[in-house]
Amino acid sequence: MFRKAIITILLNGLALYATTLIVKDVVYTGGWKFFLIAGLIFGILNTIVKPFLKLLSLPLIFLTAGIFMIVLNAFILWLVKYVIGVAHFQDVTLTIVQRDSYIWASLVFGIINWIGHFLFKHNE
Repeated sequence: MFRKAIITILLNGLALYATTLIVKDVVYTGGWKFFLIAGLIFGILNTIVKPFLKLLSLPLIFLTAGIFMIVLNAFILWLVKYVIGVAHFQDVTLTIVQRDSYIWASLVFGIINWIGHFLFKHNE
């Protein structure tokens, strides 16, 4: 269980790093410390908050054939940005310049994270 949590944090951090390279409006400070903190926050939010959001928005997810999940992922990304801003980690920030960048970033993050988890599960 502990090993899985560490791997999830690292995969989230790597997916966020790739997202910052692909989506130019997603800017961070803090180097590797940012990716560890953000990966941990993503993991916590995906474990605690996202299941409730999925349950509440199940009709929309069904009606859009799952496309509404991109909106949920964008909201989780916004929550990560909010938590990092409120917690005031030293030299760690996340800035997303435009609103539509949340959608693009959540799409890229989701795809990269899915690939990472897919590869990890098949290499165990």
